[in-house]
Amino acid sequence: MSAQPPNVPRPMIGRNAARAWLIGTQVVMAVLLIFWLPLAGLSVMAFDAPQSPDDPWPLLFVGSIWSWPPVAFVFSLVAWMLCWRYGRNTLAVVITTLPLVFPLAFGLVLLLRS
Repeated sequence: MSAQPPNVPRPMIGRNAARAWLIGTQVVMAVLLIFWLPLAGLSVMAFDAPQSPDDPWPLLFVGSIWSWPPVAFVFSLVAWMLCWRYGRNTLAVVITTLPLVFPLAFGLVLLLRS
C-alpha cells in the first residue's frame, strides 16, 4: 500500500527539485548583492538633483533600490516556509523567483544595449 491515496494528484514540482531551485535562487540573490551595493550607494545621488524639495521621485527611486534586499529576504523566507511546512513546492518556486525578475531583466537590458 502506498502512503498517498490514488486520487490525490501529484505535485507539479517535486520536493528535491523545489529545494534545489530555492537554493539556486538564493545563491543568485547573494551574488546580486555584490552588484546591488554600488548601485545603492550611487542611488543616493538622486537627492542632488536641483529640483523642488517636494518632488517625490528621488525618494521613490532610492526607496525602491534600497528595498530590494529586505523584499528578497522576506520572499525567500516565505518560500522556504511554503516548501517545508505546507508542501506547496510550485508556489514556493514562484515566490522565490519573483525578486529576481527585475534585477535579471535590468542586467539583460544592459547586455543587449552594449
